[in-house]
Amino acid sequence: MPVHTRLDLYQMQSLPLKAKVTMTRQRIKAWYEHYNGMVYICFSGGKDSTVLLDIVRRDYPDVPAVFVDTGLEYPEIREFVKRFDNVTIVRPAMNFRKVIDTYGYPFFSKEVSNCVSGARKYLRSLQELESLDRQTDRQTDDSECLLHGRPGRNRQKGEQREREVQRTSKGSYP
Repeated sequence: MPVHTRLDLYQMQSLPLKAKVTMTRQRIKAWYEHYNGMVYICFSGGKDSTVLLDIVRRDYPDVPAVFVDTGLEYPEIREFVKRFDNVTIVRPAMNFRKVIDTYGYPFFSKEVSNCVSGARKYLRSLQELESLDRQTDRQTDDSECLLHGRPGRNRQKGEQREREVQRTSKGSYP
């Protein structure tokens, strides 16, 4: 599939609705043929997926749809989804409460989530280093522990952490 530039996207957004629908139908046809008709629509019941399902089913009425009922959807959405033919409703094996208990509350974007995940890994590595400090070297000096902001870690580990923090401040994790 071709990659579009930002300018291409601005130009496509300014097209009349009829042209956008025509382009969408061409893209759907290519998608359908590429996978020999072995396709489905992930259907949330929202406006975007409802429009997509309508456009797809105009040309390919037998394409199935899948609705994932996480337990957080409004009852009206569930009722709306049930109005459509050939929609499979699936439920996750783990309910939302269990997901939160197991993995924590989800973030609003994958970018934020990836940053937090990287920070957690970094903090775990610092905690492991701190644990090694306590186990292997009781010699302390005036260097400051970057994890807890208190003095008392050996100079070699402190210098190593300082180098790691400098790399992190330039955009990369240790």
